[in-house]
Amino acid sequence: MQRRNFIGLLGLSGASVYGFNVLKKSEYWPDDNTFFNPCLNSQLPPILANHNVVRSAFADIDTTQIWDGHIHLIGIGDSASGIWVNPNSFNPFYLKKYVQFRFFLNASCPSPNMAIDEGFVNRLASLTWGTGVRFLLLAFDHSYNEKGERLLKQTPFYTPNDYAASIHRQYPHQFEWLASIHPYRKDCIEVLEKAVANQARGVKWLPPAMGIDPSSPLCDRFYKALVYWDIPLLCHGGDEQAIDGSHHQKLGNPLLLRRALDQGVKVVVAHCASLGQNRDLDKGTATLVSNFDLFTRLLDESAYKGQIFGDISAMTQIKRVKYLKKLLAHPDWHSQLLYASDYPLPAVIPITSLKLLHEQQLITAEQVNILSQLRQHNALLFDFVLARHIQVEGQHFPTSIFHTRPFWTGVKQLV
Repeated sequence: MQRRNFIGLLGLSGASVYGFNVLKKSEYWPDDNTFFNPCLNSQLPPILANHNVVRSAFADIDTTQIWDGHIHLIGIGDSASGIWVNPNSFNPFYLKKYVQFRFFLNASCPSPNMAIDEGFVNRLASLTWGTGVRFLLLAFDHSYNEKGERLLKQTPFYTPNDYAASIHRQYPHQFEWLASIHPYRKDCIEVLEKAVANQARGVKWLPPAMGIDPSSPLCDRFYKALVYWDIPLLCHGGDEQAIDGSHHQKLGNPLLLRRALDQGVKVVVAHCASLGQNRDLDKGTATLVSNFDLFTRLLDESAYKGQIFGDISAMTQIKRVKYLKKLLAHPDWHSQLLYASDYPLPAVIPITSLKLLHEQQLITAEQVNILSQLRQHNALLFDFVLARHIQVEGQHFPTSIFHTRPFWTGVKQLV
């Protein structure tokens, strides 16, 4: 598909798809009536770069210690990357998938005059915002069934481990990477060992989309290998609404991760499981409890201290704000939280409302003005500055949450 035709399809998405009259009444109508990121030059204008809202975000921060642990590596497979995207994402008949994928591509602002795969990486490399800051790129495996058979139709997209590793080698001072390995695949241990040899910093799962039950005995041999290599597992928690895949929301239940934790795996629950509800498996009832409350129950268990963590990526999104406020108000959880951005989602304009955050008294009017400009130039810096300033009754996230490098550098090396 020609690049100009693909990007041109963006005009079919957004408000025109859903109907202006319906969407304008919803919580996702953008603050300034603009749905798409204008993708301005990532080099900030001096007046913006030197504004106190931006500069003050760096107080007491050592940028060499910031490793953003949640950066999606996407494209359309128009290069030698090996990326594959489910054809439904290009088919307007599958409206939700079609619209979502185009928002993601717009948010990532692929550089012009090159393949979209290459343009994504080129733009991302230009968004580096501090000396020593690194971005952890996420590979994404296929879905598999319990027989270890690949399920292509249930796979939303595929980003090969080899491709993520190659970007790390190309930009060793900007990008690290996390492998994605489905534990049901018969060669999962061999694939993990190869990832370790290629300097992977962890493994990423998205159970509702990939069809992974973290409580299944099928995962045990993989858990044993993760513990041996001291590899952290970054596992999506809660409902998944950005992509479909296998679409089993019950697999986002944080309590399913007890099996991994009980075997000694170090687990990072993405987004602090801040969407949806699931059964309280501990009590064995059909009662539904918010996934966030199930996650924080694990945080509070002394047996899992030093093993269970949550990343705060996407927590400023509209549907997660009430749980963001709870995180801020509980400093006893802060030592178990890690900064991450969930790029490119910070640049998907409708899902994060600065107006709402101001109405909730989490940021000031001045911060709204500067942040709205910042997002148009550099969504990663925007996300960091927003996370630094957000507060509840004077309680901010501490500096330690942002200094994530020590967490991601404990992986054993092959000798």
